[in-house]
Amino acid sequence: MTAALRMLNWRGLSLGIALLCLGACRKPDPATPSPTDAAVDEIVQVSESGPVKATVTLSPKKPQLGDSLTLTLTVRAQPGVQVEMPPFGEALGRFAIASFTPRSDGQPDGSTLHSQRYVLEAPMSGRQRIPSLRIEFVDKRASAASADAGTAQTGDDGHELLTDEIAIDIASVLREGQDHELRGLRDPLAEGPGPAQLAAFAVAPIAILVGLGMAWQLRRMRRRSALQVRISAYDQARQRLADLEGRGWPVQQDADAWYVDLSDIVRRYIEDRFGVRAPELTTEEFLREAHQQLGLSPAQRELLEAFLRTCDRVKFAGYVPQQAESQQAFTEACRFVEDTRLKGAGVPSASVGGSP
Repeated sequence: MTAALRMLNWRGLSLGIALLCLGACRKPDPATPSPTDAAVDEIVQVSESGPVKATVTLSPKKPQLGDSLTLTLTVRAQPGVQVEMPPFGEALGRFAIASFTPRSDGQPDGSTLHSQRYVLEAPMSGRQRIPSLRIEFVDKRASAASADAGTAQTGDDGHELLTDEIAIDIASVLREGQDHELRGLRDPLAEGPGPAQLAAFAVAPIAILVGLGMAWQLRRMRRRSALQVRISAYDQARQRLADLEGRGWPVQQDADAWYVDLSDIVRRYIEDRFGVRAPELTTEEFLREAHQQLGLSPAQRELLEAFLRTCDRVKFAGYVPQQAESQQAFTEACRFVEDTRLKGAGVPSASVGGSP
């Protein structure tokens, strides 16, 4: 009896060892995704300038036409650094924007984390490109001058960081080598229309009318949405002017930064109001675009040119303006925004620039 039990125990132990060996030698199931599959299926680019680090991810890495692409820009800034993220939809090329989610969070160490998440739709298959994204930041730390040597400056303490361009191949929905030739009918058509054809003839005009009505309604909604965006450009410019006026007139040491903010308000207003990439152009380039695209009157063009020349004189030539000159430049900015606002925009605030 004891010998029989020993034999059974030995056979059971041998069977267990064999099963463990089979399990160890078994190949992994290719259908089971690896924990790193998500990281592999995205393009990641990192750019860094001084105290600011930008990470751009695009997924999926190998999309097909019709797939949604997720573009995420994450910017981490050290304590004491103020970041301005790219404006909505800037530098996205031909991609259509399905959704947009911005976010900013403070970190326990005093740094800030900003993010913009876009869901994009590709316009066509083939090689597509997402241009560089521009992040502006102001370093307010005491050691900014020595810590950020070598960064591209836009003012005394203003800098910018450009991310790398992203190129991606959008696969076609048609398989390679598939025959796309149109073929004729296999069977001859009947001599006269049947019941199905008669019903189709009756429904077709109604379907056409419904389709035209929907297209007209969609176009109307898009025009209304575009109008609201253009009107809000005026409201945003007035609010920013009011905020700038609330800071008081600049003194000698902060005149440069004050004029940078004032000219930026006008340039961004023109970008939103007329669709011109004003912040990305030099003054000469922008004035040339204004003459060709904006449809401004001669008086408006002269006002805009004189205003921009005044701002450039302070920002780049080291000129120190008097308080009366700053008030005059502010009044010219308010006047230009009022003269070019879209009909139907909000009523201007009485506190901005002394406007009634």
